[in-house]
Amino acid sequence: MRHDRTVRVLVADDSATARYHLTQALLSTPQLRVIGEARNGEEVLQLAAQLQPDVISMDIHMPRMDGLEATRRLMMQHPTPVVVVSALLEHDLDLAFQALQAGALAVVEKLPNTQHPTFAAKQQQLVKTLIAMSDVKVIRRGRTGQIAPNSVVESVNAPYPRIVPEILAIGASAGGPSALNTLLNGLPLDLRIPIVVVQHLPHEFVAGFAHWLGKSSGWRVQVVTDGADLVPGVVHLSPGTAHLRVTRTLGKLSARLIAERGDYRYQPAIDMLFESVAQSSGAASIGLILTGMGEDGANGLLAMRQAGGRTLAQDQTSAVVFGMPGAAIERGAVDEILPLSQLPAAILKYL
Repeated sequence: MRHDRTVRVLVADDSATARYHLTQALLSTPQLRVIGEARNGEEVLQLAAQLQPDVISMDIHMPRMDGLEATRRLMMQHPTPVVVVSALLEHDLDLAFQALQAGALAVVEKLPNTQHPTFAAKQQQLVKTLIAMSDVKVIRRGRTGQIAPNSVVESVNAPYPRIVPEILAIGASAGGPSALNTLLNGLPLDLRIPIVVVQHLPHEFVAGFAHWLGKSSGWRVQVVTDGADLVPGVVHLSPGTAHLRVTRTLGKLSARLIAERGDYRYQPAIDMLFESVAQSSGAASIGLILTGMGEDGANGLLAMRQAGGRTLAQDQTSAVVFGMPGAAIERGAVDEILPLSQLPAAILKYL
């Protein structure tokens, strides 16, 4: 990832006051340069084509064309990294996650007043997200919001495991909410094993993400609590404030939340989830790494494979960001590399 270049940002918000304060917050970082401001979705499309920004800060509620529709059209006409800036109201969160489904890369909370005690931390989070997402090569999408097909498909044929899996562990980051929704829509609701998920997401959005994912996929999605049993037919989602470990007690799998960050770069860390599944379930497990930036999950998935578990990775043609799957593949942690559309069938053949 390049950190020495200037990142050119297009700011979209219908409020002149909000645009001013957001622009001032971004200009405090020398690496960012605001090259334009849009008052509605139509202006976003016009300015994106004219100015070709590196990344767009996108408000959801705008007149004439809202941020959701602007994101959909942008991904068809001028694919550009989009970071949704959203309030934490339920309706706003639902639209924000729909925008992620349409191709936006990340969602962050709207900045509070500059006098608010959390302003500096939230400003830093927004700046870091815009810089990180500006490096992503966005994939063009069709009218449905799905990634346009590519004729190249990578796969690695491997023998079926001898032990029936008892758990499916999934890790995802940038592009993950949309990928998880697509994956779950391809799996039966009466799946005989529990699903545990670490999705890199600001902790303020985890509850809203669980609600949206459950509504969109039809699955029962729960943010796990410490000590909770992991039961079949439920998606157990890690909270954003603690690591998630899977443990076995008296033959039952349960969740343990670890508040200490430890040596992990991320919290929650996909590596910790996968490592714990390798220890608790060994060969009776499936590990899946989806789209995401960085290398989190690569070492943990290798531990799962070395313990005898079946390991899968989303392929480069369908991953919004191939960083995490690519790192896992490079480490030799992956049995099969498949496009997102083929992953549900790959999981079901092991059960």
